[in-house]
Amino acid sequence: MEDLAFLVMALISLLLISGPIAIALTSEPLQQFTSDKTLLRIARRIVASTFGLVGVVIAIQFLYQTLPLLPKLFAITALVGNIYALRREIKFSQQG
Repeated sequence: MEDLAFLVMALISLLLISGPIAIALTSEPLQQFTSDKTLLRIARRIVASTFGLVGVVIAIQFLYQTLPLLPKLFAITALVGNIYALRREIKFSQQG
């Protein structure tokens, strides 16, 4: 039972931090800083995309489960934040 509680805690924690990390990595100052450094730009895109996609997948799984309202609200917030960050990264990469 402790392992299951640890797994649920890890999933909820990842759900809650994936959106802010992805948004921070796709912020305008960080994008401008890494735009001329190829290795940093690639690393930032990989990390931001990984956090964004993992957050979206976990959020969708939480939305389809029969859970109380609070975890579903966490999932909706994470889904919106991650999609926003991924769209922002795509728009920036199309500009330059």
